[in-house]
Amino acid sequence: MLNTEQVKETLGHVSLFKGCSDRTLADIAAVTTEIDHEKGDVIYEPGDDAANVYVLVNGIVTFINKSGLGFLNNLTPIQQVLEHSMIFGWAALVPEYPRRLGSAQCLEDSQILSINGTALLRILEQDTQSGFLVMKRLCSLIASTFVEKP
Repeated sequence: MLNTEQVKETLGHVSLFKGCSDRTLADIAAVTTEIDHEKGDVIYEPGDDAANVYVLVNGIVTFINKSGLGFLNNLTPIQQVLEHSMIFGWAALVPEYPRRLGSAQCLEDSQILSINGTALLRILEQDTQSGFLVMKRLCSLIASTFVEKP
């Protein structure tokens, strides 16, 4: 089990949160829960409520986008294997669309940090500089989910 300081340090290495103030990272760590998943566990499926955003600490998680959007490779699901310190479940930070677009499943036993999206947005509103950095990176993350880099 990670203590709050270890969670804060882990969050500081996540690309989405790099550059956030120490205070903001501490506030995010305070609303973060550590969850251990076993191989084969499904974290979420398309259409599920998107309440939390996740950070992979250890293990392997696969994300399959099944949104059905026509520009996604002719409706073929897109699969991405997530690596250490990657964030997933970003729909929790888009309150206008609080549903999952794909599924996330553990390919091996995995240690995951779960952050409530509503609490995270409140924290980011309090530190607008950190909030801007996170939202800018979130936009890039969302775009990379749907568009291949040139």
